Amino acid sequence: MEASLVHLEKVHNLLEMKVKDTKDSTNKKGKKVKLIDGFGFSSAYNFLADSFKLGNFNLYARSTLFEKINITAGATLDPYQVDNKGYRINKLLFEPGNFKLGRITSGNIALSTTFKSKSKDGKTEKDRVVPVDPFLTPDEQQRQLQFARANPAEFTDFNIPWNLSLSYSFNFTRVLQADYSGYKTQTFSSININGDFSLTDKWKIGATGYYDISNKKLQQLSTFITREMHCWQLSINVNPVGLYRSFNITVNPKSGILRDLRINRSRTFSNSTF
Repeated sequence: MEASLVHLEKVHNLLEMKVKDTKDSTNKKGKKVKLIDGFGFSSAYNFLADSFKLGNFNLYARSTLFEKINITAGATLDPYQVDNKGYRINKLLFEPGNFKLGRITSGNIALSTTFKSKSKDGKTEKDRVVPVDPFLTPDEQQRQLQFARANPAEFTDFNIPWNLSLSYSFNFTRVLQADYSGYKTQTFSSININGDFSLTDKWKIGATGYYDISNKKLQQLSTFITREMHCWQLSINVNPVGLYRSFNITVNPKSGILRDLRINRSRTFSNSTF
């Protein structure tokens, strides 16, 4: 039987407040401050289902602190009750009048920020945005992005003397215990660090690291060094941490049209042979 679904969705709400602008000497105008850049929810209702017609509620919100720290958060709520063993039963816990939307089954929060020096050529970040090739498929765009992440030395911007990006994420999930004595919370958190620094006008070094806080283990580390040689660029990428460790050396033209005309030497090692 074909299901009949109605999707309930409310997205991209904005919450602002107006405060006194200290820079306005006339005191006639207020300054708008964003408290929440966007928040919303989504769910679904299946009219033809025999039970559990109402879908989970997915909530999200995003905000920016001090115009520097980006925050995103989300949660999933199950609108149905559970029995004494923890199994879902076809009885709604959803009570909007009492502000009960359901049981929280999972959630996440992420914080990120970037610090960078001023560019040497005076261009803004918007001026540096490279337009996406409209002829690339989504899969090709994704592969291109993965290549750039795996080979950061080849995409170094020498006009930015230094750059540092930090991000933190925390996720939790409520899972039923094996002895049916209730639910327990599983958590996972991690830190990502990405940065580079110009040794000279022609030399730059950088690194990207991923640290698993929950397991207290450095899961990924990528380092690079690159040398600008007028029309050419020398790039060395080293990945010394992980199941598969690798390094590659590349010499390629700086021109985007001729970038594929490269000389490349790379090797990959497993933990048993590195």
